[in-house]
Amino acid sequence: MYGTPTKSRGFPPWHRFDQTFFWVMVALVWAAILSGFVYRNVGQLMDGTLSYPWIVHVHGLAFFAWLVFFTAQVFLIGRGSVALHRKLGPVGAGLAAVMVVLGVLTAIITKQLKFDHTDIKFLSVMFADMLVFGGLVAAGMFLRGSAASHKRSMLVATIVLTDAGFGRWLSPAISGWLGLTHFYMFHSFSEGAWPFIRFQYLPTYILIATIGVYDLLTRRRLHPAYVAAVAWCLPIQLLGGWLYYQPFWNQLARRILGH
Repeated sequence: MYGTPTKSRGFPPWHRFDQTFFWVMVALVWAAILSGFVYRNVGQLMDGTLSYPWIVHVHGLAFFAWLVFFTAQVFLIGRGSVALHRKLGPVGAGLAAVMVVLGVLTAIITKQLKFDHTDIKFLSVMFADMLVFGGLVAAGMFLRGSAASHKRSMLVATIVLTDAGFGRWLSPAISGWLGLTHFYMFHSFSEGAWPFIRFQYLPTYILIATIGVYDLLTRRRLHPAYVAAVAWCLPIQLLGGWLYYQPFWNQLARRILGH
């Protein structure tokens, strides 16, 4: 999506289906985000509880701006406007940095105000998501000289954000339909690991895995940048899940919130 096309140890940087694939992934990301947030907001509007702290509005605008930016960048590459795509790169880097800061502040402030009704231990998940997203965008910018590396890093970074959408509609809906116990009902990671992964990350990682499947079908191998991206995401997000169940994290989260 950015930079000069170069080969990565025999990995063809371009394939005739790439543009179609990226547009499909962009559409899925939008669908995941909108399905969750629209569902939640419409429900709150209907029962008269649609009222957010100011930080939520600012964070939401930055979140939306990132999705628009990413979509625009895919569009520019599709039409061959590489120069403009490159010029806009620093804007995306700055926007990503703002999102990370706002993401952390929003998590803290909403829980301080007791607006976010998930328990305070969930801060570990929110912080992990921001670390993963920020790290992947930084890697994508560093790898911008390789189109294939850059595209995969930035796409995985954007997909990581979908857990916020899935967690507001699809995951709760599936849990309800199947009568599954929510992860917050468990008291240890050994008991709650799979329920946590299933609820919080499974839909997101299905989208991430789609990139690997596509590369295997079109190139017969995984791109190193994609492998590195998954290797960055998975341990950090599992650490966030592990922390959620640790008693010491509950105490630390209270200190972070000033309780």
